[in-house]
Amino acid sequence: MTLLAHDRYCDEIVHQVGRLRAVVTSGAELTATVPTCPDWTLEDLVRHVGRALRWTGLIVGTRAEQDVPVDRAPGAAGPAASGDAAALDAWLAESGEVV
Repeated sequence: MTLLAHDRYCDEIVHQVGRLRAVVTSGAELTATVPTCPDWTLEDLVRHVGRALRWTGLIVGTRAEQDVPVDRAPGAAGPAASGDAAALDAWLAESGEVV
């Protein structure tokens, strides 16, 4: 398997986060079911992705050598208000910059 350069991975994260943000800001219903994860809503998926980005950013940024609880990642909880597409979009954008 050929590994990509670090910058290429970072560029892809930015690209994919942008695609997800486009869905959030398109007027899509945040309560819509995700076809590949029928137990999740679009908002659930966005919060999961944002939380994962912040968590991995913390792990990589600190060069953690032990388990890091996801709740230690700053801002991992996301926006307090549910159903706020603008707040969710801003939080996801910020999350994508952490990595």
